[in-house]
Amino acid sequence: MAGLRLTGGRAVAAPYAATIFLSAFLVFQVQPIIAKFILPWFGGGSAVWTATQLFFQVGLLGGYAYAHLLASRLGPKRQGGIHLILLIAALAVLPIIPDKGWQPDADADPTLRIVMLLAATVGAPYLLLSTTGPLVQQWFARAHPGRNPYVLYALSNAGSLLGLLAYPILIERVLGLQGQAWVWSVGFTVFAALCGILAWRSRSMPAVPAVEDSDEPDAGAVPVGVVNVVLWAALPACAVVLLLAVTTQITQDVAAIPLLWVLPLSIYLVTFILCFSGDRWYEPQTYGLGLAVALGMGWWVLDRTVIEILVQLAIYCFLLFFGCMALHGELTRVRPAARHLTAYYLLISTGGALGGVFVALIAPRVFDGYWEYHLALAGTAVLVLCARFLDEWRRRRVGRGSALYLVPPVLGLRAALGVAALAGVVVLSLALWRQVERRYQGIESMGRSFYGSVRIYKGNPGDPQQELLVMEHGRILHGYQFTAPDRRAAKTGYYGPSSGAGVALTERRADLNRPMRIGVVGLGAGMLAAYAQPGDTMEIYEINSMVLDLAESPFTFLADARARGAQVEVHLGDARLVLERQLEAGSRQFDVLLLDAFSSDAIPVHLLTDQAFDIYRQHLAPEGVIATNISNRHVDLRPVLLGAGAAHGLEFAWVQGFPDTYQGYLQSDWVILAPRAFLDRGPVAAATGQWDGRKSILWTDDSNNLFSLLRFR
Repeated sequence: MAGLRLTGGRAVAAPYAATIFLSAFLVFQVQPIIAKFILPWFGGGSAVWTATQLFFQVGLLGGYAYAHLLASRLGPKRQGGIHLILLIAALAVLPIIPDKGWQPDADADPTLRIVMLLAATVGAPYLLLSTTGPLVQQWFARAHPGRNPYVLYALSNAGSLLGLLAYPILIERVLGLQGQAWVWSVGFTVFAALCGILAWRSRSMPAVPAVEDSDEPDAGAVPVGVVNVVLWAALPACAVVLLLAVTTQITQDVAAIPLLWVLPLSIYLVTFILCFSGDRWYEPQTYGLGLAVALGMGWWVLDRTVIEILVQLAIYCFLLFFGCMALHGELTRVRPAARHLTAYYLLISTGGALGGVFVALIAPRVFDGYWEYHLALAGTAVLVLCARFLDEWRRRRVGRGSALYLVPPVLGLRAALGVAALAGVVVLSLALWRQVERRYQGIESMGRSFYGSVRIYKGNPGDPQQELLVMEHGRILHGYQFTAPDRRAAKTGYYGPSSGAGVALTERRADLNRPMRIGVVGLGAGMLAAYAQPGDTMEIYEINSMVLDLAESPFTFLADARARGAQVEVHLGDARLVLERQLEAGSRQFDVLLLDAFSSDAIPVHLLTDQAFDIYRQHLAPEGVIATNISNRHVDLRPVLLGAGAAHGLEFAWVQGFPDTYQGYLQSDWVILAPRAFLDRGPVAAATGQWDGRKSILWTDDSNNLFSLLRFR
């Protein structure tokens, strides 16, 4: 049989290698494909990716459990027959294009809805793909006694890594979403054929290897025991929590896009590949020192309010690499003999699933902030230290016949390093705890939902004219209000009179002899309601019910606008979906539509596509204006707005607002899309800034790429 040469000089049968490699490639291609499909349906935030990862971790557990049951309970003939039938049945759900009937129609936490959607769309193919690693390794061990099946696990992770990297580098750039789904479905069909051949061949293999586990595959294997079994689950669980917590930290301040999903997941997989490719890659002392530095940097980055994006990414990636390398390295050091490999992989996937459940389901319900990141840092330090102490204890027990020499009477270098490591863990834990405490200082209220963590606190406390009530989403400012009665109705923040919003609303009102109809996408503290005058109708679209509760109280912008005689209504749900449904009853005929979901926050890409602007355009009155807040630290959205305006017959103007500490004005960037006659009006033309770039990009639901717009400074 033809062979593919891998590590250790062993020739591995090509059909096994090809099947495992293709299955792993498809597993990690389907994740960004299906997540990008459903991202616009559920608000476009980082929690959508966390929910999809919950499904994939649980699906991986199901696949490993299936493989373990097949390998341990059934003979070769029945194994092959059952698996072949399921492979054929899975072809019935192709192509993997989700049904729009799964779109949410309420503002409730959509995590379980996302899981059910994914189960219906990709559940069967994904389950069978995820069984491939352990199951085919088991078949390989039976067909080739004495060869190292763990090498195939490294090959599986190499396929996973290639699948991940290929998506943002090649697949996303070349194919639209529909094309991606069809190409993936063809790839699954090829996989099903390859795996089906192996399943058929496995029916004639012996039930157990002709030769018991050889010395080479199990060199370094440890006996199965309660402590080791706990580590098989605890170490990968902590690694998944660290992965998801770091990914959330990255995406919530920039954008939930495939590139920023793929980067952390690729690092996570690289550590798996290195650790399972041989003991030479993981040296505990070296990675222990790197981990100590990485954990300190991971703590430090949260204490900085403004950090360049490349510095943030570098720190988070450094932390993730050393954290997962240490956790996965210790995981390989407690690996069992090959005959226990399906149980070992089952416990690894169980730990991964538990980590996903904790981050996606438990943490949002028990924490009012993103404290899983802090727990991941402390947990990584504690688990790695425990694993190292247990390994030292095991080695001393074997060497001296006693467990009493974990810390010898004369303190040697190893023991001194151990004491230092223990002290470091204590210091890190205290520093993280202090960081959490500081987040609670001076707050009025704090809460968390699927869409993020929101806290309310006093700014400039005690100053009668400058005291503010501030709303913060994660680490991002989402609005504030002066507490002084004579200043609480002030038009301030990103929305001062000279901002793009102020110019658009003021000049449009001057054209009308009637009250205005105003649409607002994104509520925040309700600051734009300060512009609502008697008789006006203002409809606001907000996805997070917790934000609405806070905007109603303690903030008073909405209540004050209603008291002035304006009709203010807030619609809960994703703005694009709600506006699309409202078209069934006719256009809202907005004189001004303000898109304000983009201020210093992650960019919800689905609100800026050609299809989204088609919906907005239908809701505009004749001569209506769209003003978009593009104020943010990391992304230049002007090319996208220029392209959207050109596609829908609207001219482009970029308006900058400048800060004023006393008035409370913030630096702001707005784009106004309107008929040329409106932009030529004196006040609008005077406020319009000069932009030398003027490149035009039109995003669509099928094709959009944020990477080229990132500001790397």
